[in-house]
Amino acid sequence: MSKALKFTKEQKTNSFLSASVELEGKLTVKGGIRIDGTLNGFLESESTIFLGDTAVINAQIVTKSLVSSGKIKGSIAAEDTVNINYPGSVEGEIKTCNLSIEKDVFFNAKCQLLSPQNNHLPKKKKPKFPRKAIPNRD
Repeated sequence: MSKALKFTKEQKTNSFLSASVELEGKLTVKGGIRIDGTLNGFLESESTIFLGDTAVINAQIVTKSLVSSGKIKGSIAAEDTVNINYPGSVEGEIKTCNLSIEKDVFFNAKCQLLSPQNNHLPKKKKPKFPRKAIPNRD
């Protein structure tokens, strides 16, 4: 009897792209996403991105965490962790605090492991409000 997987709030997926989906362009999601299809362009998530065995990603990826069993060509910037599982493959560049690569994964990437204090992801800037004029002091 198998146990059901338990996910944290950040790991729950709100979106899904099936194996029959081919997407070109920019995809931004607030929550988690699972992709089994093809994506060419840019992928961003504030949560966890899950890539299934049939996923083919040619993109720049910016996320909190990535768990992949698919094929990735491009750059990955993950705030927390990157897990590459068999039969996945990675070609490109990875910046993250934690990297895990399963046995027999094809891996040809430049890696930059960062400390959590020097996180490489740009923080969202607060909007600048116009300054009030200083009255003349005559």
